[in-house]
Amino acid sequence: MSCEICPIISNPHPEELRLRVIEGEHWVATLRGNDQTLPGTSFITARRHVESLSSLTPSEQLEFFDIHAQLERAIMQAFGAAVINTSCLMNLAFREEDPEPHVHWHLKPRYAEPIEFAGHTFLDPEFGSYLSGSYPRKIVDDAVLNAIATKIKASLS
Repeated sequence: MSCEICPIISNPHPEELRLRVIEGEHWVATLRGNDQTLPGTSFITARRHVESLSSLTPSEQLEFFDIHAQLERAIMQAFGAAVINTSCLMNLAFREEDPEPHVHWHLKPRYAEPIEFAGHTFLDPEFGSYLSGSYPRKIVDDAVLNAIATKIKASLS
């Protein structure tokens, strides 16, 4: 098996590029296009193929924390998220016979109140507890995705 993430980072589809909200030397922060149940749901992905957190260089580690802080502040400012849940899972790679995990982080903004944005109401029915994923994903159209990305980019400081 080859890494599924490397081609997305090195040769992104135009849709992937428009969903990128921060680009660093070592990391790319991208909105999750197929799930905006919680506005600002994102990935922060290593540009190089690295399979474990312990293999990150000091420079990569420092830049990750900088990009995470920028993105967290921007999402909170743009949409009023109460907290950002961050996880590094990489489990799905191990479904393959020859797994090639690629370090990336999932950011899930959590909302105490409903969010009204671009004609949609976004709810966080499990606020205050772990996300079970038992409710359907909110898949929004390109115009709403672009509006979410634009609002986050405008909130970057």
